[in-house]
Amino acid sequence: MRHERESPYTFTEYIFMTPVPEYLNDIFGPIISYTAILFNIVVIIILFNKTLRTPSSVLMQGLALSDALTALFSYGLEPFLLNSYIRDEQFETTVIYFPTCKLHHYKLIMVDLFHLSSVLLTTALGIQKFVAIKWPIWCYTKVKRREMLAVVVVIFTVSVGLHIPKFLVADFRRGHECEIAANSESLLNYSFIYYSSLTAIFLLLASVIMLITSIFIIWSLVRERNIQSTSSENLQNIRRRSSKLIAVVTVTFLVIEFPRICMFGIMQLFSEKDSHSSQLLADPATQFMISAYVVLKIEDHDIDVLKKMKLFTDITRLLIVIACLSNFIIYVIMSKQIRCVLKSKLGVFKNRHTVSEPAVFCSSI
Repeated sequence: MRHERESPYTFTEYIFMTPVPEYLNDIFGPIISYTAILFNIVVIIILFNKTLRTPSSVLMQGLALSDALTALFSYGLEPFLLNSYIRDEQFETTVIYFPTCKLHHYKLIMVDLFHLSSVLLTTALGIQKFVAIKWPIWCYTKVKRREMLAVVVVIFTVSVGLHIPKFLVADFRRGHECEIAANSESLLNYSFIYYSSLTAIFLLLASVIMLITSIFIIWSLVRERNIQSTSSENLQNIRRRSSKLIAVVTVTFLVIEFPRICMFGIMQLFSEKDSHSSQLLADPATQFMISAYVVLKIEDHDIDVLKKMKLFTDITRLLIVIACLSNFIIYVIMSKQIRCVLKSKLGVFKNRHTVSEPAVFCSSI
């Protein structure tokens, strides 16, 4: 793998490090992705049930949609691309034929796009739960499904806007296999300097906000604040389940996002050193590998360290898909209403009418 500076307009071979182990990318990853897609579709359908239609359910549906698309572009298309891969066993690299390399390149951007949407929607869900406990009356009277739908639309719009330059930065041409170059230096600078900075800031702020809101929610639960009546045991139980749900989601969120914050931090340190190489366009994992190579001052012959970093990036990518699947599991475990509706849809109950629990202001899920 070359690391010297090149003109952003120089076409270079579209090449990236082969996933390790290969079955993670070829078999295990797609299975988890298809499972996550199916389960998130189930979540979207279930939350249309009239007993579950709350402002928070709109955010959860947006999150389920974003998670499903993240899973699709992470590993869901890999089985259809395998025949286009040319893997070099000796150097552990992969190249792709033209024009399939375009699909591979754009699908990697789509992963980042929808994963960022998932991060922002998860953060919005935490903030919504915080507001529901801190200002319950205001939340009940002012926060409606329409406002939450507007939040979902804004989040997707922001995420798409941040990624438009990344869709425009690369140019492709047919070479021996496939060649890639940057269309302009300004777009390349955005992709490797400003985009990395913005993404790292978004991930860090989201993590801090989720942590703060979860601490407040748990603290309020322990202190029994904002509970309307000590005799309303059912109301308190719903609040406890809602608070536990967001706490579990936060822990999962932090575990998944911390490695990505580290990755984007290293890439940002490197981007200021050298953002002018068309080689960095092929794959985010390749970007991180080259960034770590320079920032951590890894020796050329230290191949084992590079392999471990490649494994780290592949595991991080897999964790994102597992997180897309885990949200469904968390909802089913933590929400009695969702379990009842799910059983009803599956025909477990002969009586298909579920008993609605009283709504807790903005959120009862």
